[in-house]
Amino acid sequence: MIINKKHNYLSINIIFLLLLIFVELCYANDDLLNTKISNKKYRILGVFGHYGKSHFDVFKPLLEELANRGHDLTVISYFPRDNNSELLKNYKDIGLAGPDDKFLNIVDVKDIKHSPLTPILEVLYLNQLSAKSCTTTFKNKNVQKLIKSRDVKFDIVITETFNTDCHVAFSSHFNAPLIGISTHVLMPWTSSRMINPDNPSYVPSILTEYSTNMNFHQRMINSLIFVLSNFIYDTITTWKIQDIVDDAFGHDIGRLSDIAANTSAILVNTHYSLHGAKPDNPNIIEIGGIHIKPQNLPNDLKKILDNANEGVLYFSLGSMIKSSSMNNETLKEIFEVLGNIPQKVIWKFETDRFDWIPPNFIIRKWLPQSAILHHPNTKGYLGHGGLLGMNEGISGGVPMCLVPFYGDQFVNSAAAKKRGIAEIIEWKNLNAKTLKLAIDKIFNDTSYYENAKKLQKAWHDRPMTPLETAVWWVEFIARGNGNEYLKTSASSLNWYQRYLIDVGIVIIAITFFIISIMYYLLKILLRIFKYLLSSNAHDVKKTN
Repeated sequence: MIINKKHNYLSINIIFLLLLIFVELCYANDDLLNTKISNKKYRILGVFGHYGKSHFDVFKPLLEELANRGHDLTVISYFPRDNNSELLKNYKDIGLAGPDDKFLNIVDVKDIKHSPLTPILEVLYLNQLSAKSCTTTFKNKNVQKLIKSRDVKFDIVITETFNTDCHVAFSSHFNAPLIGISTHVLMPWTSSRMINPDNPSYVPSILTEYSTNMNFHQRMINSLIFVLSNFIYDTITTWKIQDIVDDAFGHDIGRLSDIAANTSAILVNTHYSLHGAKPDNPNIIEIGGIHIKPQNLPNDLKKILDNANEGVLYFSLGSMIKSSSMNNETLKEIFEVLGNIPQKVIWKFETDRFDWIPPNFIIRKWLPQSAILHHPNTKGYLGHGGLLGMNEGISGGVPMCLVPFYGDQFVNSAAAKKRGIAEIIEWKNLNAKTLKLAIDKIFNDTSYYENAKKLQKAWHDRPMTPLETAVWWVEFIARGNGNEYLKTSASSLNWYQRYLIDVGIVIIAITFFIISIMYYLLKILLRIFKYLLSSNAHDVKKTN
């Protein structure tokens, strides 16, 4: 009996041990599979020819994370990594900035004007910038060296989708899949290139100040802007940069519009919780808030925020618009209103211009914006409607007062107002009265705070972080397992087939034919009927 018990006990132990080994092997195989996928190193070329720092702030986290994961990066931009950055041996910069480019990120508010033609004028301005961007990129000696190198290969090319298609030529030249990144709502021509549904009846153009709820007049203007902006881009802009690209590569690189249309995926710095739901293709991926990461407050600022029992209003107009370019009258009215609120006002201001400031003001040339907007005592954000600051404000659950100046700031502000988290003041109408009214609303009407917290929850409720999402998609496209399945078959159709113009014409023609036949048949029947009536009448007369 004792021997049997020992035998049974030993058998149970052996079975248990075998089960443990089996489970361990399963996990090992799974880890091996994951390692095989994640440890594959890709050669990635990033081309970012626009000089806007706020634009590159969206790309930078993705590029650095890809480098941290072991991929080899070559990045063409105006913003090479500085000496203070963490050393990344597999991250190579090709800088585009010249000695005069330090002034490119300065916008004087006195130069900002608006009219009904502003959307079209902005497209024409972007057209001018596109030529400069392309010329600067391709005239760079290191870029020319890269183009002429025969032994250089890339597995993937990443470019910004903004005001030019010229940088997509690198994808064709190196025969590598193309990924685009948009720092904002997609430009009209980007959606057209990708055959991405962009119905102007409920999708506001980035060039407008409309939300997704538009009246008849707004839908008409929105539709016209879609058509005109696409026409200008497809003719003036594309025609101009095609010649620049062909000269740079020394051969016919192919039609840029065709290369752009073959983009594998576009990463967009938006989230449906703010800009609304729309039927995007599966290769349009939202990564809104990709630039947001944990940020520490300096000790003095932390102490100010921690002790702000009445709350804090954070005030910043971003990296391009300079608060210091406001005139003295506007600044006086800002001090008059904000100096009398119980909250502390923390303002990013670029110069030491003031001899005196209200006691509740803290003014600095630079501020850790994300950390401030995520502090629980920050109760309001006075900004310009730029998407980076707005994304940080939404992430922190902060109500906003927005003063849009140009570009996508208007459509972003309209989206925030529709969500009930913001008030909008037109720049030309900014004065003590309008500012006081807007500030009173976001601080005293609890619905703004409640809506901001509700939106914050929806914003954060995602299966992966924006950065993890972007990295996964870049590696997925590089692996090449699903690229062909992401593209819509609409790309193989002509425009008249895509919009069912041919079907509509045939239906109208058939309908017209049927109506015509019915008309002539009815005409014949009426003649027969009249003839019969007249014959009967004639017979009656004869009988009488």
